[in-house]
Amino acid sequence: MTGGSLYYSPKKVCQIIVACCMLHNLALQRHVPFLQEDGPEGGLVAAVEPVISEEEEAEEEGIDNRNTVIQQYFQ
Repeated sequence: MTGGSLYYSPKKVCQIIVACCMLHNLALQRHVPFLQEDGPEGGLVAAVEPVISEEEEAEEEGIDNRNTVIQQYFQ
C-alpha cells in the first residue's frame, strides 16, 4: 500500500491513464468481452475468447484449402 501517495510522477500517471483509455477503446472496437465477477476465488475472471482478425481468418482458410488439395490429389 502506498498510503495515498503515487508511485509515479503526476505526468507519468497521466500517461498511464491515457494508455489505459486507449487500450479500453481498442478492446471495445474489437469486441473483447468484459471481465466477469465471481471467479473461483471471488475475484474477476477474464471472459476472453480469441479475437481473430480478417487476415488471420483468411490465412486459416488458405491453409485449410491447401490441406484439402493435398489430401485429395497427393495422398
